[in-house]
Amino acid sequence: MSKPSKEAELAEFKDRLATAHEHRLADRMELARGEYVQALAFAEQHFGADSPQVDEVCLELALFYSTVKEPAAELAVLERRVRIRKAQAGIPQIVEALLDVAECQKLQGRPGAAERTYREAMDVCDATDEAHLPPLRMTLLYFGIFLNDSERHEDAVQFLESAFDSCKIPAEVPTLIAARISMHLGVAYLHLKRHAQALKLIDAATPVVTHRGQPGNTVFGKIFYYLGNYHQREDRLLEAARAYDLALLQSRNARHINFRNMAYIQQAAAANDLKRGRPRQAEERLKVAVNFLCRTEEEHHPDVLSVKQDLVNIYIPAKQYAKAEPILEEMVAASNHPEFTDERAKERYLNNLGFVQVHLEEFPKAEANLRRALLSAGDDHGCYVIKNLGLMYQKMGYAEEAIREYRKALPLFEQHFSTDHPVAEFIRSALSELEGNSI
Repeated sequence: MSKPSKEAELAEFKDRLATAHEHRLADRMELARGEYVQALAFAEQHFGADSPQVDEVCLELALFYSTVKEPAAELAVLERRVRIRKAQAGIPQIVEALLDVAECQKLQGRPGAAERTYREAMDVCDATDEAHLPPLRMTLLYFGIFLNDSERHEDAVQFLESAFDSCKIPAEVPTLIAARISMHLGVAYLHLKRHAQALKLIDAATPVVTHRGQPGNTVFGKIFYYLGNYHQREDRLLEAARAYDLALLQSRNARHINFRNMAYIQQAAAANDLKRGRPRQAEERLKVAVNFLCRTEEEHHPDVLSVKQDLVNIYIPAKQYAKAEPILEEMVAASNHPEFTDERAKERYLNNLGFVQVHLEEFPKAEANLRRALLSAGDDHGCYVIKNLGLMYQKMGYAEEAIREYRKALPLFEQHFSTDHPVAEFIRSALSELEGNSI
């Protein structure tokens, strides 16, 4: 029997790998595992332990182990790729494998190991060798991103500036790689309050990274979100709105949508809309944000409750009590979850719900919720809740009970806030009216 040709062996190897890949995409994980293991053994037997085919299977296995949450196995096959490339490949290929290991270590919460791997990747490059510049540039970029994510912005600037200098092109006409570096360097400058430098870089890079030929990118979406927040703090509300729109566009068109990030952007853009006098637009953004968050988080998660509170903060001042009530009922229900432990927030939700129900003249519900709120009262002894009980009795026409509750609440406001606090002034006015009428 004749020995199979090299072409036939390669074809069989590709077929085994394709079958494993198909099983993985179809979520048939144990079948995928078996095929990957067989493909690896086949590659080792027919092509050698340090062959490109083993390298290829190791990368596929890393993706598989990442999917099935086996971090030790994932890291092991990525480290094997580094050994293979050190034995067989050139500097660009070695650096590529090292960067995959560093990214894996970063995602597994091993920042010290990731930093050592990034530095190893830089050390194997010779900055005087033109062929080494592209992998060195990418290493400097990814290490700069890692440092930014670690809130080491001063360090990030050092490496990102080196990466940008290695592009050897004018800042006014950036290539895609220079634009990517500019965006991350701009973020570092923003965090360091070097705003003029940040804006110059990000503005120059924006036409490149947002070009219709480029796919959306969640990382750039996050950078535009930071930019929008900066403009909003500086009361440049139109510039903030443009930045948030770019953030949403980048995030929405990304290959893998991060709904939590999308919710943060919508929430920040809603705050900007309110400052621009556009409450309807803000309301719609916040509703969308809630829907995004509820795709990945439970109802009692602080982020979900934060966005719902922002909706309530639109409805109550606008006296849209019927809109506020169902939102607050959801928030109160969420606060009953065993994992929810913020008693002050629970008091606030119940108090706001009771306040809304007072204005809707749902007095039995209002009293029940206000009494429950008092059970979670904090250092101010529930002075807002007691004031709302007074308001409820006043609206019901029970002057004596209203005076009693107001008289409890007034010294608490004066003690914990100030004598000229707006609510204290409201209580004095209500007492004056009630006591005048009772004479």
